[in-house]
Amino acid sequence: MNFAPAFGNLSLAPALTAALMLQGCAVLEGLKSGRTDPQVSRAKEQHAAFRAQPGWRKKTYRNENLITKAAEAHKAVEISLREQRGLLLVDHAIAMDFPVATGRSSHPTPKGSYKILEKKKDYASNLYGRMVSGDGSTVVSDADTRAHSVPAGGRFVGAPMPYWMRMTPTGVGMHVGHVPGHRPASHGCIRLKRETATELFALLNVGTPVKVDSFSAALGGPVGVDSVVIGEVADKPRRTKTAAKRQPAAAPEGAPASPATATNPAAAVPETSTAPAPGAPTEPPAIDGAVAAPAPVVAPVDAVPNASLAPVIPAALVEPAPPVPALSPVPATP
Repeated sequence: MNFAPAFGNLSLAPALTAALMLQGCAVLEGLKSGRTDPQVSRAKEQHAAFRAQPGWRKKTYRNENLITKAAEAHKAVEISLREQRGLLLVDHAIAMDFPVATGRSSHPTPKGSYKILEKKKDYASNLYGRMVSGDGSTVVSDADTRAHSVPAGGRFVGAPMPYWMRMTPTGVGMHVGHVPGHRPASHGCIRLKRETATELFALLNVGTPVKVDSFSAALGGPVGVDSVVIGEVADKPRRTKTAAKRQPAAAPEGAPASPATATNPAAAVPETSTAPAPGAPTEPPAIDGAVAAPAPVVAPVDAVPNASLAPVIPAALVEPAPPVPALSPVPATP
């Protein structure tokens, strides 16, 4: 059979094939990014309206239409460390926005891409908990099995972690716990409120991806036209600890001057410990900021006649000069 009339000019087939492939790639890319998916666009608008409400940080956002489809749809979780919030994505659209409590600075929750490895409704930590004595009293309330030993006749009671969803083999996961709100509080896990944990436990499966980062990628990150991250968190500067400059203690009144410092050259001239001889002329006080001249060296009284009136200048400061003639004795004053 001859199929040429049905296709017309077969020379256009390669160009038509390439055009269809490019169009298909564009559609797939658009669906992947969510730009052409009306469901994702509507979900973004509804979620933005939720965050525009006062006091939204204490609430949990739910898109019931997306949650009902979550069982058969693609699901993912994103955790924002800076916002202390979590997102449930259903087919790349925001279905839930809930508060979390991640690890404190001493036990930070590690960033990365994970998957749920196991789920246990009733679970207890094998690292953190309480050390209990033989009579049942608590010996250590915040015990770490790596740092504390079980008392004689006692036992270790692991901290309860209901609705446990493990993310790493080393013990990081999501579970029910105290969520104080907008601040880290855990030993590295991601704490959830009970109602959030029970809902996620029912929706998520082993293998569901979990992304932990500073900001949620679904919200556009800290900057960008698609970002709805609140400004007071995104623009909050990081606190840096700076050591306070230690200032020298003020000397008590009448005490000798302190040693020289780099910022006050005038203070760099040390004072002589030799007291002036009786009747010797005194130096005028130095002007603030001026560099004082070197103090003259006073010779012993019994070495030079009339030593109180004839100071000796160090030879290292001036060129040699003729000796100073002796002065006639000055009569003593009463």
